[in-house]
Amino acid sequence: MATAVSSLARIRSAAVSARGFQTAALVTLALLWLVVTTGGLVRLTASGLGCPHWPTCEANQLVPSASYHAVIEFTNRVISGVAMLASVATAIMAYRVPGLNRGVARAAALAAAGTVAQVPLGALTVAFDLHPLLVMSHFLLAMAVVAASTWVTVRAWRLAHGGEPRPLHVPRVGVAAWTAVAACLVLVTTGAFVTAAGPHAGSTDKPIERLGDFHDAAWVHVRAAVIFSTLFVVVAVWLWRKARGSVPQRLSVAGVVLALCQLAVGEYQYRNGLPWGVIAVHVAIAATLVVTVVTVAAFIRDSAE
Repeated sequence: MATAVSSLARIRSAAVSARGFQTAALVTLALLWLVVTTGGLVRLTASGLGCPHWPTCEANQLVPSASYHAVIEFTNRVISGVAMLASVATAIMAYRVPGLNRGVARAAALAAAGTVAQVPLGALTVAFDLHPLLVMSHFLLAMAVVAASTWVTVRAWRLAHGGEPRPLHVPRVGVAAWTAVAACLVLVTTGAFVTAAGPHAGSTDKPIERLGDFHDAAWVHVRAAVIFSTLFVVVAVWLWRKARGSVPQRLSVAGVVLALCQLAVGEYQYRNGLPWGVIAVHVAIAATLVVTVVTVAAFIRDSAE
């Protein structure tokens, strides 16, 4: 018995390599991105009540029936469950990595806590027949977790690779980049309000109430998009002039391209009756854009330390 206890203690206190933590962080981030995109599909395909029970799909069985709505929602639940386990494992590993800043470990723990919180929040969302505020909270919490996980992943990458090959000394760009991150999250939030006021209620089984006026929400969302795009273009130009060839500079170009694609997709969907497939692309680009913008800001901040 004593041998078993001592073995368990060694496992708990075992150090985790920087490369191992980097791999765990990357896998977790990929899974969290999938949670956002598949969650968008649940709403856009009206599959929100495809599984009327929680955590099982139906009252008398775990797996879904032949209904494609049930399959879509249950797939999102499975991916969310795997992502939750991965985020918790990554948070535990963060406290075992020699030399890792405790702030990074705390951020990993917060990301894990946010992912775990999705479980009761998802149950409440189903129990209250997809109330728009609960659906929005479910989506926005997922996006916030993606942003936190992205920062953790960047720090894990830097620790594993010894830092940016060309240190940047542009702290003012760092401030602008993190302001762009805040603007991006505001943009995502206003987009959630647009969806909550739009035609995609999330289910066809029961009448779902809308939240606010669609055209007013879209008006605010467009202005938020212009503000974010302007800020990020400024960051990209600044990096092009001061740190050409660096990791954040190259990623900033990718971010500008993503932002332009997002603007084009948003304009198309607005003028063509909001087809759900196009909105699904819009959600996927939004999640990718959050990852890109946070990555750029994290590299600049780290480089200026």
